[in-house]
Amino acid sequence: MFARRLKLTLRTEGGVAPAPKAWLDQFFLRDFTGSSAFDETLPAGDGVLEAGFAVDAQEVRSQFEKWLRGRKMIPPETQLTVE
Repeated sequence: MFARRLKLTLRTEGGVAPAPKAWLDQFFLRDFTGSSAFDETLPAGDGVLEAGFAVDAQEVRSQFEKWLRGRKMIPPETQLTVE
């Protein structure tokens, strides 16, 4: 549907896992960020976000990781990568 697909992965010492679609739905289907560029996103599955060209992958990582940490959904040592 959108121009590209972003892969969101959670990396811990124990391994790698895709970001759950339920978390993507909660964050990207609501206006938590105030960024109109995120209007061009659609969660498509675990770890998969369809996005338009106006969506900056680093901004996705920064804002989504901040939201996850603020709700204590991921521990401090977990890293979110967006490819």
